[in-house]
Amino acid sequence: MRSAGRQRAIVIGAGIVGVCSAIELQRRGWAVTIVDRLAPGEGCSFGNAGILAAQAVVPVAMPGIESEAVSMLLDPESPLVVRWGSLPWTARWLWKFRQAANLPRVVATADAMKALYGTSLELHEALSRQAGVQDLVRPTRYLYIARDPAKLDVENGLSWRLRRERGAEIEVLDGEALHEAEPELSREYKRGVRLGPIGYTLSPFRLTQSYAALFQREGGRIVRAEVRALRPAGAVTGLETSAGQMAAETIVIAAGSWSLDLARPLGLKLPLIAERGYHVTYADPGISLNHVLSEAERHFAVTSMEMGLRVAGTEELGRADDPPAWRRAEVLERQARAMFPRANLSSGSRWMGPRPGTPDSLPAIGPLPGHPNILIAAGHGHLGLTGGPNTGRIVAAIASGERLNLDLAPYAPDRFDPTKKPDVAVAFIPGKTA
Repeated sequence: MRSAGRQRAIVIGAGIVGVCSAIELQRRGWAVTIVDRLAPGEGCSFGNAGILAAQAVVPVAMPGIESEAVSMLLDPESPLVVRWGSLPWTARWLWKFRQAANLPRVVATADAMKALYGTSLELHEALSRQAGVQDLVRPTRYLYIARDPAKLDVENGLSWRLRRERGAEIEVLDGEALHEAEPELSREYKRGVRLGPIGYTLSPFRLTQSYAALFQREGGRIVRAEVRALRPAGAVTGLETSAGQMAAETIVIAAGSWSLDLARPLGLKLPLIAERGYHVTYADPGISLNHVLSEAERHFAVTSMEMGLRVAGTEELGRADDPPAWRRAEVLERQARAMFPRANLSSGSRWMGPRPGTPDSLPAIGPLPGHPNILIAAGHGHLGLTGGPNTGRIVAAIASGERLNLDLAPYAPDRFDPTKKPDVAVAFIPGKTA
């Protein structure tokens, strides 16, 4: 695209994806500013489950999801919730979601997820060392657990086939083997499936803050302001912000669920909604875990962190600025108490975050149609923390005109536009690839 030189880049968004993009641009010689109305890490990066899901290759839209979704919507304890008041906003997304749930698309999506997320642990280990917080990133294994062993059918289940074919290590733990692996777990759970290798962080918030501090130490600038509009003008794009006018040769929109507010006026047709998640964190649970746990029937995760035991989950489809429905956190509380009968879970802090989601579970990464100097990096859903470092490398490589040995078509920002002609974009990221 261009030689970087000391050209200016502005990254809109101080979450993990934005901060990683800023660091990678900076390392390629750009003069980089991050702009966000919040301090680094105060959005979804604050309250996620902290998982570096290097084996994340299973999209949410899977064959048979329609019948499963109907039963979930009728269950008040279900992790899936549609905010009916936001249905006019989410209807197109739901239709595209249904279209994505076919086997050929699922297999292609699994490959694209592996390419994007497969090196998450290694990239975070390297970046955390550079930031001086390597203690925050640790290797581990996922442990999926179920009361009904049939819910974890690793021999016949499509999701397990997708994982196995893409290199995941899978081990079944039944009965006593499960409870030897996780002694604090309720005896109601009969089967576990250990999956790896993956990683986790003891604090996604502190990790993001530390990466932002590294960016600043290396000369980066962070501005607290709300971006109201983009004004492309040839080789330079202007920003209208609450702190005044700004401008740069390259803009990266990494504003999570709010990214479309900035990109839509420029012509981007992307079904991006808020997959709103909740957590409850218990500061003094009296227990610690040997794995990151995932409840296979209720679809929530549990992670031991430096701030306590975090229980995170729920797929509440709506708009980013909808008020929280705290009954979703109450469901997580009840489920956590049933899972850990000996733990001290009398009270916990609650949080809601609007994760940016697309119908096919793949983010939008690349230039906006007709605006080669404005890039978007948004839509990672549950996997923003996992995909932050590699997304940052891709963004910086595109902006700097580097070849990539990666097919970018699965992440194309305009892939949902019915007028778009199919194409293939191949690129090269130096160093280790997935």
